[in-house]
Formats: sequence, structure tokens, C-alpha cells
Amino acid sequence: MIASGSDTKKQKTCLQVATNVTEQKHNVTREVRGQNLGICRGFRGCTLWLTGLSGAGKTSIAFELEAYLVSKGIPAYGLDGDNIRTGLNKNLGFSQVDREENIRRVAE
Repeated sequence: MIASGSDTKKQKTCLQVATNVTEQKHNVTREVRGQNLGICRGFRGCTLWLTGLSGAGKTSIAFELEAYLVSKGIPAYGLDGDNIRTGLNKNLGFSQVDREENIRRVAE
């Protein structure tokens, strides 16, 4: 069965907003990032995606890795799921449809 646009909208408005989404602070300031940008020549880029259970330490590891890479002149930026949900995806809940949209926006 395919839901019409109005059915989907009704489904979204009945969602409860998560209460455990909190903004995470980066270990690297904007100034430090700017000072070290471009020191490492020839870096082509890559993506590291850390997955795991809630509270497993993904954000802590990612932000420490970000700080280390930036200190070596390698451009790096940590995208934390909670930060994305408080900004770009603040209008999304946790239904299957909203989770898929969350992933689509991040991938874009």
C-alpha cells in the first residue's frame, strides 16, 4: 500500500521528538583548523564512518581523531549525528521514513 502525501504528513506529526539529542562540541577550534589547513600537501581525502551502540564512544573517538589529523595538517571534520539532528535535520523524527530522509540528507 502506498501512502498519499497527506497520510505521510499525518504520520510525521504524531511522532515524539527524541529527548536525548544533544549538541556535541568539537575539540578543534575554527582558528586552529585554519592555521593547520593545507600543511599536508597532496591529501586527496577520505571518509571514516564510525558506527556502534549509543554511548559506545563514537563521538569521543571521532573528535580525538579529528584533532589529531588537524594537528598534522590533514583537513578533517567530525560530523556527529546529534549535531546533524539539531541543525540540518531538526525537523525529522525517528520513524522509518524520517530515518531514511536523515541518511539521504547526510549522504548528499
